[in-house]
Amino acid sequence: MDGWLIFAGSFCRIIFDVEAITEKIILMIKKFILLALSFIAMVAIFCGIHYAIVVHYNFSENPLIVPKMYLIIGLITLIILQVGCFVKIKFPEYVGFAFMGGMIAKMAIVLALIVVNEQIKSNVVQLIISYFVILLAEVLVFIRLINLKLKKV
Repeated sequence: MDGWLIFAGSFCRIIFDVEAITEKIILMIKKFILLALSFIAMVAIFCGIHYAIVVHYNFSENPLIVPKMYLIIGLITLIILQVGCFVKIKFPEYVGFAFMGGMIAKMAIVLALIVVNEQIKSNVVQLIISYFVILLAEVLVFIRLINLKLKKV
């Protein structure tokens, strides 16, 4: 009979831990959605301002490349943000490393875009501006992610 109680106790402890972890993941998903929406709002505002300036002052022959650059770099940054959220769940002290690794990977992808795409190559200044503006938004969102407090499991 004692063996059965030990087994039942262990089983209940596993179930409750899974429920606590699931609750933590659901909370993190809600926080990720809020962080992602704030990031998307910042990038949309910055993109609109940048596009309006490029069109108004005729800085580019193809001003529609500006929203495309924001879209590409923004999607890459959203993926990095998602990785940062997963790191926050498992290893909260390493979120900064996820940011640094993602930033280096994003920089490599952007440099590859310069080499591959002729339209981007002719609008390097616009790419640099959009890269650093999105980097600013990424830093602001990652600071909020690092300072985010989750319940202990």
